[in-house]
Amino acid sequence: MVRSLTLLRHGRTAYNAEGRFQGQVDVPLDDLGEAQARAVAVHLAGSSTVSRIVASDLRRAAQTAQALSDEAGVAVEFDSALREISVGEWEGHTRDEIAKMWPDELDAWLAGVDMRPPGGESRDESATRVCSAITRLADESGADSDLVVVAHGAVIRGATEMLLGMEHGEGRLGVLTNCTYARLSPGRDGWVLRAWGGGAESVALARPGEDAEVVAAR
Repeated sequence: MVRSLTLLRHGRTAYNAEGRFQGQVDVPLDDLGEAQARAVAVHLAGSSTVSRIVASDLRRAAQTAQALSDEAGVAVEFDSALREISVGEWEGHTRDEIAKMWPDELDAWLAGVDMRPPGGESRDESATRVCSAITRLADESGADSDLVVVAHGAVIRGATEMLLGMEHGEGRLGVLTNCTYARLSPGRDGWVLRAWGGGAESVALARPGEDAEVVAAR
């Protein structure tokens, strides 16, 4: 079991900026997302130990993980089980577009019903997939290891709730903003949440084209 577990959401993409459902569409980081990734990498490498980095193989997570790898000097491993929830036919569409084509399904989704978007997977299905992957990675890593998993907003939230033993629909966490993280550590009776939204101050200062180390020193 690891000493610490950090679950980092990827940087911003054009789909994030446009309010589009990404799911498993392989969208890269935009310019701001790249700056956010550099900023959180400097923050994490400078404030904590990074022993192992494992990322979703979707580009937005891979690029974010590579920025951390460059700062921490730790190679990135990839695991497709860490991909974002699949939202099927909704992928690439805005909420307004989905509301016109699937109004009843979207209403149920927004109300928190654990349903599958057309051709996709449910929140619980995706959270179980990612929680199982995180548990496997934590078990594989040594007792003195500080593991960083780079993944996606919806599945980090769902998997974290499962790791903490939260019941569906009760005490649910919010979605992490781009390039912020959750940090957990093993406790006597399971995982303990130490931080939610970590790195937000560093990421808020990120600007395309600026040196992240210079920004961090301001």
